[in-house]
Amino acid sequence: MASARLKAWPRKYLFQAPRGWLLKLFSRSNARMRAEIAGKSVVIVGNAKSLLSRDFGDEIEAADIVIRLNKGFAVEPRAQGARTDMVGLTPELSEAEVEEKFAPRFWLMLIPKMRHYRIFKRAHVRSTLFYPFRWWLADRNLIGRRPSSGFMAISWLMRLDCAGSVTLYGFDFGQTATYYNPVGYKTPHNFAREGEIVRGWAAAGRLRIVQAESVTGAADAPAGVGAATGAGSAEGSVE
Repeated sequence: MASARLKAWPRKYLFQAPRGWLLKLFSRSNARMRAEIAGKSVVIVGNAKSLLSRDFGDEIEAADIVIRLNKGFAVEPRAQGARTDMVGLTPELSEAEVEEKFAPRFWLMLIPKMRHYRIFKRAHVRSTLFYPFRWWLADRNLIGRRPSSGFMAISWLMRLDCAGSVTLYGFDFGQTATYYNPVGYKTPHNFAREGEIVRGWAAAGRLRIVQAESVTGAADAPAGVGAATGAGSAEGSVE
């Protein structure tokens, strides 16, 4: 194991990481994301197990843009819909697997670890949008722990503040497990804190959270959260 990791070090840190940062630097990601979502209905599909018990598929498919995350490809189209316009990448899936399981129009590199950017087909590289590092850092400072892919996708839309509407499905902020994780999986994220922030945006009318009946109470924002998280301008909304 140690030998394999040592052999992979030059490729990851001397090639993949510098290449990723260079691509990110010249990607114009915010401008391209803004042009893509401006005035449109955007749905972000989270991976909470509670989503699989519902029939939200048609609602999700009706959106102009559908964003999925990590390994959250549709296993229950009745609940999750089937289309993917944008997908947040995870190091656990290869480029070929992402293409096969999601067939996205845009590939979202949300995490800042560019050594994990293993996308090489020219069309896919050109279709990659990178989440700004300064916003990732602000998210981490706000949450107190590194942000989840779902939170970063939401935060990106809140900061750009140009979508016609933003609706969340499959986000219950840790009340049920991520449907594809093994039993006993320990998350590195603070879903409770992320939930407070996102519910604050919902209370301020900036997005809508659609949840399964068993967790509908979680959509109600705690008192004061909207003001505490700065639900006004996009640039200052989570910094």
